Amino acid sequence: MKPSHWLCLFSLLFLFPMSLYAAQETSSVETKIKTLMLDPNTQSPIVVLETVTDKKLLPIWIDVPEARAIALELDHVATPRPLTHDLIRNIIQGLGATLQRVTITDLRSNTYFAVLFLGFKGQDLQIDARPSDAIAVALRMKAPIYASTQVLAKSKSLVAPITQTRELQRRLGIQAQDLTLDVATLLDLAFQKGALVVDVARGSVAMAAGMQRGDIITRANDQSIQSAHELEAFVQSIKPNTQIKLEVIKKGKPTAIVIDLPS
Repeated sequence: MKPSHWLCLFSLLFLFPMSLYAAQETSSVETKIKTLMLDPNTQSPIVVLETVTDKKLLPIWIDVPEARAIALELDHVATPRPLTHDLIRNIIQGLGATLQRVTITDLRSNTYFAVLFLGFKGQDLQIDARPSDAIAVALRMKAPIYASTQVLAKSKSLVAPITQTRELQRRLGIQAQDLTLDVATLLDLAFQKGALVVDVARGSVAMAAGMQRGDIITRANDQSIQSAHELEAFVQSIKPNTQIKLEVIKKGKPTAIVIDLPS
């Protein structure tokens, strides 16, 4: 290996100060990111993975910086300079290595563990990592995210959301939570009242109208909306075949979204 390759590999290990060792296969299933949300009890960010085959949820409690890194990539937000996970991607690519997949491997003493599977110079390698870092890098490198059957069996139940929004999900395809001060701080938002959209179902009327995750709904048909509960109550009161005008803060700017509610 050339000295420059050793230097790059050392840099990668410095950023991920964990063990490097020969790859070992474990039983795992592919997952996708379902949503980012907050634990209503602790206000800690949670990234929720969903298994592709049977839709089993795997909630992983993470730190705020990593939640921001994941959210930036999910929303396709480009930063002026490479952030830490961008740098890791650049190092891996600069070495000529490939990220084959990442796997959430275990849950021990309330701590989740993950592994990056790398292909490098004909070798299969693993790098131990925190799940939040592994997911952030996988998103940037378009690599699949797996979870071991072991961690799925051990995983915690997903905390219940602050407000049940069944009608909002059924009729509009939106999941929302209250925009509390803590949530606003997490997302660097100046607004502290409203309903924060945390997920929009593919193919839903809300998605067709342009609603996106991260939008903040502040008014509905000229009615002030200060919480997910108020938005849910509003949707429950609306008759079928009605047009809904939502006032939304989208990426810091006010806009209007019109949704034609089906029968």
